Amino acid sequence: MITLGAVAGCELFPPTLVEQGIVTIDIKNSHPVSVSRATVYREDRQIVVRGKALYPLGVPRGMFHGHMDINIVLPNGESIKRTDVRLTLERIPEDGREASFVARFAIDPPRGTVVHLVYHDGSHG
Repeated sequence: MITLGAVAGCELFPPTLVEQGIVTIDIKNSHPVSVSRATVYREDRQIVVRGKALYPLGVPRGMFHGHMDINIVLPNGESIKRTDVRLTLERIPEDGREASFVARFAIDPPRGTVVHLVYHDGSHG
């Protein structure tokens, strides 16, 4: 016999910073890749920006060289963290290929922080 118990006030997955209204996500329109979903949450004294992106079937697997630009901006407009992360191909859904991205930042964002996301084809170099 297995007994499952619940503890009041304890959640399996705590609310994300987006759900708490601390952070908003601004997804810029990009081509050929589009961000299908993204979130921001706390984990081990860091914030984690994680998401999924879709790109069309016509893009050959070996020819995909883009990345996701992530820019974290405080309520006063100051950009405090900026990075780009590679997209990792995961599976092939019916409407294109899906890839994931994840970045970690050692910050504690104040309410009103905005995380800007945009796909960038190629390198900045």
